[in-house]
Amino acid sequence: MKEFIIKNTDIWKIFLKYYRSDEEIVFLHSSQATENEHYSILAHKPYKKVSKYKGQVFFNGEKKKFNFLDAVDLLKNEKVERPKNWPFYPELLGFVSYEQDPAYFAAYDEVLLFDHRTKRLRVVQFEQTDGQYWLTESEEIEVDSEIEFDGQNGIGAVFIDQTRQEYIASIKRLQDYMKAGDIYVANLTQQFEIWSDQKPIDVFKKTRNQIPAPFSSFLQYPEWKMTQISSSVERFVSIHDGALISKPIKGTIARGEDVVTDRLQKEILSNSIKERTELLMVTDLLRNDIARISQPFSLSVPKFAEIETFSHVHQLVTSIKSRIKEDLTFSEFMTALFPGGSITGTPKKRAMEIIKEVEKQPRGIYTGMQGWLSREMDLDMNIVIRTLVHDGEHYQLGVGGGITFESEAEAEFSEILLKAKPFLDILGLKDVPSILFTTGLVKNGELLNLEGHVNRLKKQYHHPDLEEKLRKFAQNVTDGVLRVSTDGDSLNPEIRQLTHSNESYRVKLSSINDKPSPLSNFKLSGPDFQKVFRQEVLDVKKEGFQDILFHTDGLVSELSIGNFVAKKGNQYETPAKYALKGTFLDLFAKNHTLIYKDIAISDLKNYDCFYMTNAVRGLVEIKIDGISGSVAKFSKKSILV
Repeated sequence: MKEFIIKNTDIWKIFLKYYRSDEEIVFLHSSQATENEHYSILAHKPYKKVSKYKGQVFFNGEKKKFNFLDAVDLLKNEKVERPKNWPFYPELLGFVSYEQDPAYFAAYDEVLLFDHRTKRLRVVQFEQTDGQYWLTESEEIEVDSEIEFDGQNGIGAVFIDQTRQEYIASIKRLQDYMKAGDIYVANLTQQFEIWSDQKPIDVFKKTRNQIPAPFSSFLQYPEWKMTQISSSVERFVSIHDGALISKPIKGTIARGEDVVTDRLQKEILSNSIKERTELLMVTDLLRNDIARISQPFSLSVPKFAEIETFSHVHQLVTSIKSRIKEDLTFSEFMTALFPGGSITGTPKKRAMEIIKEVEKQPRGIYTGMQGWLSREMDLDMNIVIRTLVHDGEHYQLGVGGGITFESEAEAEFSEILLKAKPFLDILGLKDVPSILFTTGLVKNGELLNLEGHVNRLKKQYHHPDLEEKLRKFAQNVTDGVLRVSTDGDSLNPEIRQLTHSNESYRVKLSSINDKPSPLSNFKLSGPDFQKVFRQEVLDVKKEGFQDILFHTDGLVSELSIGNFVAKKGNQYETPAKYALKGTFLDLFAKNHTLIYKDIAISDLKNYDCFYMTNAVRGLVEIKIDGISGSVAKFSKKSILV
């Protein structure tokens, strides 16, 4: 084992210098350091670990029949050498999700402990792996500031599992249970599903700058394609030398724009009977839970409903203290306290049952816990709130709030948006939820390919009357084009006449290599998302072209208003990636051989002819400027299935 101290350094610069996207990393970062929260921990190279994933428990990589909590106790009790003279030692680092699956704790070969007050960095290297370490005792850290933060937030799309109307209805259900005497308070949450092409590391850089927090963190697990980016402000439980402290939070209000309004906001929150009552009930619940693992007569509440201020909000916070029982195990700790009362309700058991019934999906990482523990049961765990979870494709953001019988449903939904807004801003989200739309052809009062349009809109519109409403919209159209958009709660129809052009459908190959984007999975409304609004498309129309053929990394993708199809013999081919799959393609495939594959620009000359397809115009033969199929014959007519 090696250990050393580096003075006058910065753990943030170390993280930026050595970060790799394919390496497991735990970074518990106090990006808003305070008098009490002024340490950051950075660890990599796990050499012993326990995990639970999809119902299976693994101990050092081997599948076991252990209970996960017991397995953590076994892992932390393994005797290993440890550093000397550290203020505390984070022996195991990891997380437990709300449902306790997934869950993960590991010991790491290189662990860094940084004190933000003294600028001292403690480093320990256990020499348990064969990899290269990040640091030496004489390490000099220099990082280009431009790499750290570029200030660009990009664009994204967001879908929520409960729209405003659905969330309000869920609150009413909870209040009915309260009226019946089942519960007194419950934490109602929902998930924001966010599609963005921003990388997790870049998002983390921005959260550090824009949403600093005492329990900021970055947990990256490449094996699971999971990255957690947190700006949590809520401590779950801390234990040090047998002394326990828990700090539940209830009551949130936005910061004021100036000193006067900020002070007024604090007064409003402090005097809120509803918020103080909710915090009192949660405090009582946690006192009861904590008493189960505490020494007799040691429990106290030295602070109740104090205001703590963070970057975007003020919150009401209570402090609960006690002395834990001797020989407390991790399993006993979890059984007594987890999940936290502030994110469940009272009485806890019944509240959790009702939450499972009312919420639309499992919470996952959200409202679980993150942190560290040692063999002596020293630990520091925060509640996983204000946290983005990236699964390799999109982000998940859980948001919630405490509901009482006095809660005003509209105000509670507004509070949800307030809590989510800092993350939504970082990911470039303007409309919440994003506006989704579909466009189709109506013949004799019927929307062609109704099923395809229903499938497109139901991602956002969750109500059971979707198909019926689309039918009714179409009945108002004899022949024409129907465009329907939705914000999740309402459907907005627009009707226009179908116009036919006698001009040749000429297409120009884009001069730009289009970047791949997860946003191409959805039909999103607005100039930020629709390629038809791009300047390149507008420019080529002035030249007499009808459209642009886009491409990414040498592969053809789509046109601004439809899919691209190439024909060779009796077989039709369409790009397998980088393109939004139109509703027309499934319909076309019922009567023709349609193959999804990568089509290179260089291979276009080998095809007989080309088409643009969409739900309105069907299959329209096109001529690509500078590229001719081997036996291309141009037709001005659309081909409808």
